[in-house]
Amino acid sequence: MKCAKLIEPGKIIITETEKPRPKDDEVLIRVKYCGICGSDIHAYHGLHPFIKPPIILGHEFAGVIEEVGSKVKNLRKGQRVTVEPLITCGKCSNCKMGHYNRCIKMKVIGCQTNGALAEYVAVPANRVYELPDSISFKHGALVEPLAVAIHAVRRANFVGGSRVVVIGAGTIGLLTAAVAKLFGALEVIISDLYDAKLKIAKELGIDHTVNVKRENFVEVVKEIYSEEGADIVFECVGSNKVTINQAIEVVKKGGRIVVVGVFKEPIPVNVGYIQDREIELVGTAVYTFKDFVSAIELLKRELIDLDLLISKVFSLEEVPKAFEYIDEHRDTVIKVLIKVS
Repeated sequence: MKCAKLIEPGKIIITETEKPRPKDDEVLIRVKYCGICGSDIHAYHGLHPFIKPPIILGHEFAGVIEEVGSKVKNLRKGQRVTVEPLITCGKCSNCKMGHYNRCIKMKVIGCQTNGALAEYVAVPANRVYELPDSISFKHGALVEPLAVAIHAVRRANFVGGSRVVVIGAGTIGLLTAAVAKLFGALEVIISDLYDAKLKIAKELGIDHTVNVKRENFVEVVKEIYSEEGADIVFECVGSNKVTINQAIEVVKKGGRIVVVGVFKEPIPVNVGYIQDREIELVGTAVYTFKDFVSAIELLKRELIDLDLLISKVFSLEEVPKAFEYIDEHRDTVIKVLIKVS
């Protein structure tokens, strides 16, 4: 089969490799569309601590079942599907309690095993979800990031009637803001460095936008929400100390901060404020089955316009060009998709 393989930092080649053969408890999927995620970009630049070349990237995808393993009973050849790309042990305490997103041995398809920037990929049958005919394969490839956002909002405990701040208007930040609105947030403020991304936020129905290059973020939040600040803050950037400490500054006493962004190394955090103001600081990691089910249901009901997030579509042969395009258009790109077949 044809695939796009990351062979070293900054170098992806289009090559041929052996078509996977599904195990008894797996299905083989003919990939239709695959999204390029921020973690893929970090891996491309050699900056991801848990993704090492050579590897076929791609963990946001949808397609058609091509072959079914001998022990798989609830899926069939020709079925339209999307995939939750987690491979877990099923034996640790978190797996047994249903929190398998916290599995101590978890691997992610396209991160620690070969992924969906290929014509075919074999996946565990218990991570496969039927994609209704009303949901396109394009949108099916975005179920995974939407599930990330849903899980993050659920980690906030309850957003109904809350004043929310989202820091970062990338794919996950925009989806988190949109989901918070759908889950009953009273108002949502979202911040970013780039006007093009904030424009999409407004088109998604987000109440307020802040360009932090031109405006004082903390002052704007407190002007809109009063000196008390926000009830809930979602940090969707990661990478540096600025944004997490901004979150601590703008959340109200007794409020909650949900850390969605990926931090690759330790950073200094104002713990004194967390203690004195009784701030809750919680993490969120990927999703579980109920988040995937909810994501599919939101798309069935057409409650989020995912087309607003799709910046450009490339073919499988153009994957190297797609990564270059993302690097060259950081100020405007939200989500790039690869049309595999």
